[in-house]
Amino acid sequence: MVMLWAALGVAFGQPPGPPPGPPPGMQAGDGIWLRDALFGERDTFDSCLAHQPGQGQYHNHVQPVCLRAQLGDNIEVVATSRTGSTYREKASGWKHSPILGWALDGYPIYGPYGYSDPKSATSPIQRMRSGYRLRQMTQRDTLPDWALDYHAGVPKSLPAAQQGPPINDRFPLGRYLEDNEFVVGLGDLDQFNGRTTVTPEYPNGTYAYFITIKDDGTPAFPYILGLQYYGTVARGAATTPAPAEAQDYFANGQYSGPRNPADPTLQSWQTENATTLARAVVGWDPSAGPQTTWPGVQPAGARAPGGGVTTPAKADIQRIRTTASMVYVNSNNLPSYVIGPWFAGGMNGGVFMNFAASIDVQAALPRAPQAATGTRTNTGLGAVGIWVNGVAIFNAADGASYRNASGDDAGGGLVQANAIHWSSASLEGGPVTPGALMTAFAQFEAKLATGTEAAATANWPTTLGGATVTIVDAAEVSTPAPISYASARQVNYRIPETVATGLATVRITAGGVTVPGAIHVVSTYPGLFRANAENAAVAQVARVRGGSVVYEPVQGPVTLGPAGEQATLVLYGTGLNGAKEVTATVGGVATPVAYAGPQGRYAGLDQINVTLPAGLAGRGKVDVVVTAGGKPSNAVNLVIR
Repeated sequence: MVMLWAALGVAFGQPPGPPPGPPPGMQAGDGIWLRDALFGERDTFDSCLAHQPGQGQYHNHVQPVCLRAQLGDNIEVVATSRTGSTYREKASGWKHSPILGWALDGYPIYGPYGYSDPKSATSPIQRMRSGYRLRQMTQRDTLPDWALDYHAGVPKSLPAAQQGPPINDRFPLGRYLEDNEFVVGLGDLDQFNGRTTVTPEYPNGTYAYFITIKDDGTPAFPYILGLQYYGTVARGAATTPAPAEAQDYFANGQYSGPRNPADPTLQSWQTENATTLARAVVGWDPSAGPQTTWPGVQPAGARAPGGGVTTPAKADIQRIRTTASMVYVNSNNLPSYVIGPWFAGGMNGGVFMNFAASIDVQAALPRAPQAATGTRTNTGLGAVGIWVNGVAIFNAADGASYRNASGDDAGGGLVQANAIHWSSASLEGGPVTPGALMTAFAQFEAKLATGTEAAATANWPTTLGGATVTIVDAAEVSTPAPISYASARQVNYRIPETVATGLATVRITAGGVTVPGAIHVVSTYPGLFRANAENAAVAQVARVRGGSVVYEPVQGPVTLGPAGEQATLVLYGTGLNGAKEVTATVGGVATPVAYAGPQGRYAGLDQINVTLPAGLAGRGKVDVVVTAGGKPSNAVNLVIR
């Protein structure tokens, strides 16, 4: 039997993962092999590629994709769901990236696109290429040249006590910053991830950092800044109070001076949304949509430490003050675009417990930055700059490093074998229901099965590919789960119908090793199967012709047909769990639901038949949402001629 998910044409996404590292300034381990935040923390990033440590300072280690979308930086939305949007780089028609932020040395940070000739504003626009690449090595016994500047006094050829771990599945290349080397001429940028160039804001030229991404839009090391500043940083400038002579330029939603002065360090800030309340989607119930306060919505028994906005807070830049030499910028550290939700395999209910807080962050930036001479300042943990919306910029490290004596990393977030559990239909994190179809993804070196195997019949076994799945529910009752597919990196299973609602753990055991995970079980939480990243519906259209029902797969635009030929959209999902009241909208129009319940062949698979009124003809691309038990599903779409 072809496994159910493949048979339905479902494409799988990438799993989320562990919590971010310690507060700024904390560093553990030997401090030589620094763990890369993209490796250790990427799976707790929200759709804006940002997250926050325990003290609540929401931040990016890599490109701020939602800010780029907000500012029109050569990016477009592929699809939007209740857990955020999916973006892709535009294939053509590029323009020079805008200023996205400022490093604490006072130099601007642009998006990924600049002039191909740094001396000519009429040269073609190109994507800036990083000068870094993964090293070709079999042992971590030497440092790359760039790291010698960062690790003062550490030799290139390392003694045994300073060497890194073996390169294997647990410690793959890319786990540590020092796994990368800088090669002069490989890219367009220097080892600090910038260059001297003309830009739209600096027609006479400036040094500028650039965000670096790969051709497919994924982050490219060192992501934002290198591990050292190009310019001079006045230590403590980011926390030093503005002097008494500083003049207000913007405060309380209003400007005190001209709106667009010539100084780019003033004109680039995002202030239009300064009176907008910050909003977040919370992982306990993404279907509720953006909230202006969080946490406070967690279920009974859930732990939610780590701050959070409990009183609505204003977003984006709140205040700008200037002196002749400095710009002082204050922000709540919260953007005007929707942030969250955040998930982590080993955390309570699978929801990441650190919630972004409203923090009065001040950045102090020199108006006439200077290139550093002699020893350059390292970009340590914590903020290394500020985006133009007031959100903090962190560097590529996550606060952990390898400890040679123990043979493991120390500090930072929890990077260990675990699994994250998603709805197999929506491929979203969030609540799940008894009987729901689930997909577990392995995190880090976790192995979920000893072999690859699909169930031979619709009567799924509780052991497959050498793996078993056990749900320990809120009543502390352990129940084995039926499995339809198992491999080392992915297991598809069904939550038993008997599990109690509440917070639960999931234990996947294979080869004598148990991999933990966590879920939040509720009574109803519908999810619809989607065929691709664009959220196309996995569906059929049923028509009555000549007294017979004809089924047609939805593989392109749908024609409703002539009058008298009733067209019914047949959707597939999971999570209805016997809900009695099921409604649907197509293109925002309420449409009758002819049937909502078990599909029949596969346990856990729901079928929802939605009548398509003739009035929908010609609507084009429309979203379809099913609501059950008061909870809306993820949106899927189709095109109606």
